[in-house]
Amino acid sequence: MGLFDFLKKKPGEAAPSPTSVPGTPGSPAPEAGKGHTAEPATPAAAAPVPPPASASRRELPEFVEATDAFGRRVRLSREEYVKNVLPELLKAHGNDADRLTAVIMQGVRDGLAPAMIPAANRLSVIDKDPERSLSVLGVVLRDAGELDAAEATMRELQQKRPQSPNARVGLAMLAHQRGDATKAESLLWEALQLDPNHPDAVHGFLQVRHGVVGDAGYRAELEKAAALPGAWRAHLWLARHHLQEGREADAVAIYRDVLGRAGVESDALVMAGTDLVRAQRHELVKELIVPRFEAGRHHPHVGLALLHHYVQTQDHVAGEALLHRMHLHYGHMVGADLQPFTAEFDRMRLQKLPPPAPLPPNAQIQLYRLDRPVWCAGLEDPLWLLPRKAPDCKQVFVMSLALDGKPVLPPGREDELGRLTRSIPLFLAEQVWLSTPHRGTAGLPLAGAGGWVVMGRPWSEEQVAQQLDPAERQRTILVTGVLRVDGEKRRVDLWAYDCATSQRVGHAAAEGSPQDVGRMLLQLMGELWPAFGGPAGHKPPVGDEAFWGRYAEASAQHAALVVTQAGGMPRDRLYGERYVAQWVQQTALSETRWQPGFWLYASALGVLHQLGSPVPKEHARVLAEIFRQSPKDSAFVRLAARPLRAVGLDATWQARRAEIVGAAGGDPAFTAWLQRVEAAKS
Repeated sequence: MGLFDFLKKKPGEAAPSPTSVPGTPGSPAPEAGKGHTAEPATPAAAAPVPPPASASRRELPEFVEATDAFGRRVRLSREEYVKNVLPELLKAHGNDADRLTAVIMQGVRDGLAPAMIPAANRLSVIDKDPERSLSVLGVVLRDAGELDAAEATMRELQQKRPQSPNARVGLAMLAHQRGDATKAESLLWEALQLDPNHPDAVHGFLQVRHGVVGDAGYRAELEKAAALPGAWRAHLWLARHHLQEGREADAVAIYRDVLGRAGVESDALVMAGTDLVRAQRHELVKELIVPRFEAGRHHPHVGLALLHHYVQTQDHVAGEALLHRMHLHYGHMVGADLQPFTAEFDRMRLQKLPPPAPLPPNAQIQLYRLDRPVWCAGLEDPLWLLPRKAPDCKQVFVMSLALDGKPVLPPGREDELGRLTRSIPLFLAEQVWLSTPHRGTAGLPLAGAGGWVVMGRPWSEEQVAQQLDPAERQRTILVTGVLRVDGEKRRVDLWAYDCATSQRVGHAAAEGSPQDVGRMLLQLMGELWPAFGGPAGHKPPVGDEAFWGRYAEASAQHAALVVTQAGGMPRDRLYGERYVAQWVQQTALSETRWQPGFWLYASALGVLHQLGSPVPKEHARVLAEIFRQSPKDSAFVRLAARPLRAVGLDATWQARRAEIVGAAGGDPAFTAWLQRVEAAKS
């Protein structure tokens, strides 16, 4: 990796980032959250990433990207980052030279060099490697505009380490910044004599010489740098030049030679892999890059290039296996870049399955009942978590919504409407459990052959009531509803029906756009609660409208996992497992005061584990951090025995087990549950 951030491309040449390979859709980054620890963002690969020559000559970004304690990428204003985050970050790593170096260099990349001067001075005191510490200090001073001080630092490094290529590259950068291209070129060539593969020396020299000789003479300069004894980095630029000029055989020969000599180097794999994927030489990618890449050791851009390779070659099996390893090792750094591949590989897998048999005209519809909140699934049914109910309490049975008519929708919006018909009953049934004296039940229809069904006409209250046994009928309030769609407008009507008296006892209605779902949910709840003996206008104690819209959708997505695990839908047609886990995770972290959000997250990991999915292990880092931050007497900490096992962190649970069990105070229901969880097979 280079320290000096010299321009790493020819003028006018596009930056060869693997993430720009055509054919893969983009994806938004996760939402920002609270509790930032602002870990340095993804490291830049020296070969393919072309940062500017100097922070003082570029327009500084308005926001700083960082990673919080839960591995989420966050965007903070520069002022907020410098004032609130950076001091704590520097303090936390003030005695760790490796981590402090990473923080400083990320700050320089973010255009915060002036704020990094004290930290760089601190590094020069604690770091036992003067080559690194003085190089970093020189970079910081240079980008802060302190050119004389930067030059003095590079002279000091040269005095302490006469054979230092970093000192010469740093001095070359200063000469270039002061307009002395001849001196810069001379110093860069000296650096190459000392280290022919110094990334900044190679890239800087090639850029300077290209400016002198132009395109016509550029190949000769590449060959000159490549002729240095032991050189391999310049060979990769020569191979790229051959590809651009149509000399594929010459390029391939170089790639084979370089990777045979330097195949363990991340920079070599990044550049060769990116070039070969772009050139669609997939047989060479399989031969030269795939066997050499080690997730966790090499730069994540190598893995990203390989994921594009698997997309282009339609190899979803190898692609999904690599995607899992990428999430394990790099998900906290490049999660947004990885996100689109889940859909790509799921789509490929589903396309290779035989088409599902069409439903007969009079297909049998089954009703899947969730008699407890959906988060009880995957957690070994923690009844101790639920509020105690009187033996004679009522049951509020909320049916999925019927869709009135056949609205014409853009592709993909059918799924949105289907989830809405399920999310509303799941939300209301859960809230009945948590905020009324009654029990809540959600009823979701499934086709006999498996898969969700959206009813085309409202449920007959009388017929549903007759399906209940007489004792249950006497204590059940049935809630049915209709969803009407008119373009972007959605209207929901709900009716409460007392099965004992065969009379409607309440009505609620709300309408709005897809972005208004959270507001609609709260309005429906507030209007319907008097039918259950609650106050009008009731709403949960925390959370805004946007959160409740996300939470209800998370519940509906999780229900698909639950029903599949129970055998209600075919396992091989389940898709988007990673999206579901990520959605419930982000929902929980977006409103930390709502503890059931974390129970839902833990449950999703548990169900996926039961389904044999590798996805839970990708959440080990986040789950461990939530567990670490949670107090010993919280419900989530008690539940954590199950999800920690699902992500492979049973030892983390065992380390706190004694204090958690002690805080439970001998609760027999919890004790029995824990014994059942710990006795179950992992």
